[in-house]
Amino acid sequence: MNRYLNQWTGILFVLLLGVCFSCSKVEDLGSFTPQEPAFSLETDAIEVSKEGGEFTINVESNLPWRVKSNADWVSFSSENALADGKITFSIARNRSTTPRNAELTVWITKDNEKKIQVIQAAAEPSDLVTHFYVKTTGTEENSGLSWNEATTLDKALDAVVPGDVIHIAAGTYIPTKVLTGGSASNAADRTFEIHSNIGLIGGYPDDAVEGAVSDPTSYETILSGNTSSGKVYHTVAITAPPQKGQKVVLQGLSIKHGQAANSGTGHITLNGAQYYRFYGGGLIVARSTVDIFDCEISENTTGFHAAGVFAFSGATVRFERSTIKENKGTHNGGNGGGIFNEAATVYFNDCEISNNTISGVGAGIYAFSGSQPTYTYIYNSTIAYNNNNGAGLSETRRGGGFYGRERSVTVIVNSTFYENIGGHGAGISLYGTAAAPSRLDVISTSITGNKGYNNGGGIELTSNTTLRIYNSILSGNTAVSGGDIFTGSGANPVFSSSVRGNQLLDGNGTVISGSSFDFETMLGNFTNHGGHTKTVLLSSGSAAATLGMSAAQLKNLGNTYTPAIPAEVITYDQNGKSRSNSAAMGAAIP
Repeated sequence: MNRYLNQWTGILFVLLLGVCFSCSKVEDLGSFTPQEPAFSLETDAIEVSKEGGEFTINVESNLPWRVKSNADWVSFSSENALADGKITFSIARNRSTTPRNAELTVWITKDNEKKIQVIQAAAEPSDLVTHFYVKTTGTEENSGLSWNEATTLDKALDAVVPGDVIHIAAGTYIPTKVLTGGSASNAADRTFEIHSNIGLIGGYPDDAVEGAVSDPTSYETILSGNTSSGKVYHTVAITAPPQKGQKVVLQGLSIKHGQAANSGTGHITLNGAQYYRFYGGGLIVARSTVDIFDCEISENTTGFHAAGVFAFSGATVRFERSTIKENKGTHNGGNGGGIFNEAATVYFNDCEISNNTISGVGAGIYAFSGSQPTYTYIYNSTIAYNNNNGAGLSETRRGGGFYGRERSVTVIVNSTFYENIGGHGAGISLYGTAAAPSRLDVISTSITGNKGYNNGGGIELTSNTTLRIYNSILSGNTAVSGGDIFTGSGANPVFSSSVRGNQLLDGNGTVISGSSFDFETMLGNFTNHGGHTKTVLLSSGSAAATLGMSAAQLKNLGNTYTPAIPAEVITYDQNGKSRSNSAAMGAAIP
């Protein structure tokens, strides 16, 4: 048995040894050289519109490749291939107002990669706007993103961010939320607060549907401060912070029934400005930049100052085709019936400031600051029927139509001051001090029919003031002393190519011999003559229709101001009629 086992063991050993020798034999498979990466791209840069979209770039390659992006607004649907292929990707809409860049990296190995630059255009500000829709029947539960889903005005004002727009259907809206920092237990602190640089557009039908157009003359949108708990201190309060390139826009709104408090009721500080409860019954605004189009601010009151509007602390407010009327101050010594401008810049164009009353100074417009310049620009506007003795409390107050005090700088062009009433300077009063003088320029303006109880029916001028009058008519005003103009001690007004009383003056202020002016026959009725506001039309038979300044002279004069008076203002009249073939004085040429 052992003999057989030893025999088989020997045989197995020989076989195993043979296998080992056969395995140790190496076959010659030939040499192998890896391919060098070689690839190219269809382009190394693309420019993309703000809308974004889908894009494809061809890749030629002898080896597998991949692609990646350094921006999350680029997403790939095809990002690799084994050889030739395509990069397919999408770019999201740019929702910022600055261009943006991305870099695509295509690679085979770490040392073999190529770059593609993506440059996307910026969005326009209008592309970023969210539109909210408000009706009196709107609810808090609705989204407010369509007329069918209309919400409340208070909810929309809470939801907006800078650049958004709120569209408001006709009807009356009452505020329910208090001004930031106000007292929740004081219903008079409620207001429509505009905390961001947004737009509010009223004048839509009360049953507005998609495609509705604003028409405030047919559909009145009223923001009213007359709540069930009494009137609020400010119907509208604008607290939007100043931001470069942004502003608040109000359009097609009526702002009514606010009632600023009596003196001593305190203030709220917002954005570094003190919002006093006894200023600005209709509208109060500080620091913000605001455009106001086709609006009416009326029937507001104050227990102290600024019944209609209070603009202060660096605000810039532009009124276009708007009316400030029938606002009333009740305090004996309260100032600024229509608007009080304190250390702000206010523009009026094609506006009416009328029938405002106050028992202090500046029944129509009051411009004054104790520390900073106050700028007022009045173009193509009418200031009429304002009265700073409306309550019969005093016949000694200044400035029925306009009162410019210390540090005020005012330019009036193509405007009409008519039948304002005041103690001194019924049409216009100008006052300054040695430390804080004031300045007023009057160009192509008609000042007539104003009544002063004491001095200066048309204009009252005190010392430390500068008054320059060009191409204007100052005639037909009455007062105890100085019917058309009362010049105080040290005051020295400059007239150029203008009417003063019944005299015509040339460019140097010298009386033109042989010519005279009769306001009763040479000025027509106070009515609308085709412009946005009422005025008095100059008779074509008057010498004042031919002895004034030419359009070229007026344009050159306008360019001497900072800011320059636009040519489309100074070379036309209050009714929008070109002065190119005229040398007529006053607001409205024949």
